[in-house]
Amino acid sequence: MNGNDLREALRATMTATRTPPPMESAAAVASGRRAVRRRTWTGAGATAALVAAVLVAGPLIAGDRSGDPVQAGAPPQPTPPASTPGVTTTPSGAETKPSWPLDGDGQPQEDATARSGERYEKGRQLLDELLNVVPEGYTKPEGTARDGIPLREHQAAVEAHDSWGYLASTAVSDGKGTGRLLAEVHTPGNGLSTEPCKLAAEFWGLGGDCHVVRVGGARVGVASASGSDQRIDQWAAYRHPDGIVVYVAQSRTATNDDPGLAPLKKLPLNATDLAALTVDPRFHLN
Repeated sequence: MNGNDLREALRATMTATRTPPPMESAAAVASGRRAVRRRTWTGAGATAALVAAVLVAGPLIAGDRSGDPVQAGAPPQPTPPASTPGVTTTPSGAETKPSWPLDGDGQPQEDATARSGERYEKGRQLLDELLNVVPEGYTKPEGTARDGIPLREHQAAVEAHDSWGYLASTAVSDGKGTGRLLAEVHTPGNGLSTEPCKLAAEFWGLGGDCHVVRVGGARVGVASASGSDQRIDQWAAYRHPDGIVVYVAQSRTATNDDPGLAPLKKLPLNATDLAALTVDPRFHLN
């Protein structure tokens, strides 16, 4: 089974009608749903992490490494009641037909992922904005890698508590190697942390070594890979005052399973630029 097959199998598991999880599982459900949508283009490490998420749910610059309080102007977001999009129940707890948001054709979505309509277009917009910030000197390949993983892609999917997640990714090449840039946006009600480095640690459950970079008045968590999980080399995380969360990430590799794509020798963006993109209004999508 390759990465794409695994993703489809997990998506099928997610969309199956089943008993909703208990209330205390809400955070795990949200994490699992986010993990299900992400392609395992970085190989076995990503596959193991993705399976784990479903089972429980279903160069750096100096910065402030202290335990950071919530940034000014960003009030804590209340935690909504636990819910599982796509599954409804009667007062007695009996399951009824799954209910997904309407797609662009006016019919319910097949699963959590939008395939047309306003939310789908937001995912496409995120990819367009990501392509616009690829640094000079890098090309943006199209098509697919040998393992079938698209070199460009975008998605929009409803998550727990009816928050939406938008994901965009593009391969970038300097002519000698190929890496990848990614952006992920979560609309208000996402249940993600308000503290910069905790927020960064929640990105795909990567953890990582984090410090805070100031961008104007904003405090952004910038993290780098640590330990055995090397799916992403570096990423930045910012929670806007209105609760929208933006992650921007980069990797020296475009895919772990295509020997024809040599990795980049250095990351496309420095830590300051990576952090600045998370507060860029172009990525502030609701």
